[in-house]
Amino acid sequence: MNQDCVDWLYGLSAPMVALNKKYGASYTSPSFFPDRTFVDMADDWGIDSREKLLNCVFDMVDDGHAPMLSRYYAMYSRFSESQWRDYCQAQDDYQKVLLTFVEQTFCVCGYGGIRSWDYARMGYLLRNGTTNKYISEEEALWIFSRIAERSQYFYSSWHHYFAGWSIGFQYWETLNNKEDLEALRCELTRASQTHTMKILINDEDSPCNRLAWYIDIDELEKPESLAEYDWS
Repeated sequence: MNQDCVDWLYGLSAPMVALNKKYGASYTSPSFFPDRTFVDMADDWGIDSREKLLNCVFDMVDDGHAPMLSRYYAMYSRFSESQWRDYCQAQDDYQKVLLTFVEQTFCVCGYGGIRSWDYARMGYLLRNGTTNKYISEEEALWIFSRIAERSQYFYSSWHHYFAGWSIGFQYWETLNNKEDLEALRCELTRASQTHTMKILINDEDSPCNRLAWYIDIDELEKPESLAEYDWS
């Protein structure tokens, strides 16, 4: 696999790099933090072993936070204006707030919605898992290549991908607020990650400034060491 392809795969975790740039995060190193020999993932993620890391990644790539809104983004992409309006009117007040959020953000993240919120975070875990020697770089790259296939299907550019992550972050911050709908509406309309997005767009090392979105990703053979996991 050529270096541009490797850099592209690691670029899927770029939003998390921008978020942690001041702590030494790298866009292209196999290790998310190149100057560290161990990254504690136990407190925030409950991960302290290979098994927990892989189970988390394989679960969260397709069944993380994104499915909570994915069907709405899909519906918005195919419904006529009147169909969408009729559907929204039939929902409860909480769902109406979420549907308005989807309608307002579709133009910047598209059909993919907030899937990249899960993809980028799992990339972050994979690279830290490589640092901690829970997984090998070969294993990490194969998993990244599977996330890449999903990413290129659901998004049409780095900017769409980054926007999906930012919107997902915004949604994640509101998950526990289901009672005060006015507060929820306000929280969903504020742009909480503008600084991180500026870094992603303006940083010359960011993948969006170095690599085309649609590149051929080498089809990697699944490592034997991951054969026990029915995931691809």
